[in-house]
Amino acid sequence: MKRLLISSVLITSLAMVCVLRADPTGQDSTDAPPSNLTPLMRMKLDRSKAILEGLTLEEFDKIASNARALRLLSTESGWNVIQTKEYASQSRDFQRAADLVAEAAAEKDIHRATMGYVALTVRCVECHSYMRKHRIELMKLKIK
Repeated sequence: MKRLLISSVLITSLAMVCVLRADPTGQDSTDAPPSNLTPLMRMKLDRSKAILEGLTLEEFDKIASNARALRLLSTESGWNVIQTKEYASQSRDFQRAADLVAEAAAEKDIHRATMGYVALTVRCVECHSYMRKHRIELMKLKIK
């Protein structure tokens, strides 16, 4: 069971790295290295990696502090790149998942923290997928 849980975390983490390479501004960044991420997305990726490291080493303080940092990042003005109901819903789901990770880490519940991390990663993948799928429509909204 523990192996399956760790495998799930690693797979979703890899997926998150791939998704974060996508650029919602409309530029094709499939060949771009991860260093071309926006500063906010770079911070998000760094905090997510730190949570994964904390999970693998069972460093609950590291897990909790980085989950809280992700939650705070999601309230930054640069986070809200578009104003749609779907995007707002995606952000709220991300915040709830970050809160779950932090709470589970505070309770030293490694399994719940891990599942929260998986949920957090899924939220990232879903939102970035939404952004890519609606890229043209979203760019029109930004221009208006």
